[in-house]
Amino acid sequence: MDSKSYLDLVRQMYAHPKRYGFFNEDEISDALQHFRGRIEGILERADKESRTREAYLLSSMRFVAKSIHRQNFSATLWENAYLHSHFSEDLVFEAPADAFTEEDEAEGASDAQKVLGLAPQVFLKKLSPERKRLLYLMIKCAWEVDEEILKKCSSALGMPEQYLFNLVELAKRRTEGEQKQIDALNAKLNTLWIRLRVLELRLETSLLNNEKECIARSLERCRRRYVCLLEKRRRHKSLVSNELISELLGVPKGSVDSGLFYLRKNVATGGALADYRKLG
Repeated sequence: MDSKSYLDLVRQMYAHPKRYGFFNEDEISDALQHFRGRIEGILERADKESRTREAYLLSSMRFVAKSIHRQNFSATLWENAYLHSHFSEDLVFEAPADAFTEEDEAEGASDAQKVLGLAPQVFLKKLSPERKRLLYLMIKCAWEVDEEILKKCSSALGMPEQYLFNLVELAKRRTEGEQKQIDALNAKLNTLWIRLRVLELRLETSLLNNEKECIARSLERCRRRYVCLLEKRRRHKSLVSNELISELLGVPKGSVDSGLFYLRKNVATGGALADYRKLG
């Protein structure tokens, strides 16, 4: 494998982490450390696909990034399970250092749903209504939040950042199939948008009447298809349902419904936002 290709890829990853599916540079370092052989194999295969090399690299490295996310999630899950299971009423950890056994670790890591379904109650019972609504909104927008937003919300909620990250990641895992459908729909829209621009340019520069008529018909078909896909995307509901938020946090669905409804109702006036400016 060409070392120059490897170094070029590493530079591109560090320059644009999110483009390759990573949240930060630390995750890139982990990927280079744990999956070097896999990345070299990806580069070798990409060189054989000269026409689609960049697209192949992007999609393949995003799968590597997902592997890092799963690895980090599994590595920290048992730590969170142990920490939150030993909270006192004041959220003070006082368990002895040797209290966690290998058996506890295996049990905590094997059942994320059980751990994350119980532990949120430790936090929820201490949260004000405004903070509860903020937590609902964070999980509702799991696919839109970035690392900076997650850090700010973690501070405002008084919830460990890694624990909040785990909740968001679990919501994303449960809706990953739907997200892939939306990504495919957006890809079709982008392709159609480019085709529309090309057809419009051809229509403007064409000198033959017959050719213009043919282009105009193609242009009209593309426009109808584009409008249809836009409407289809508009009808898509939020990937993270209120039922899923209710299940993850162990709260009644009605509480989630009313909390998010309150935010939608009051956000236009700025009344609800004023409450959240105080949380930071």
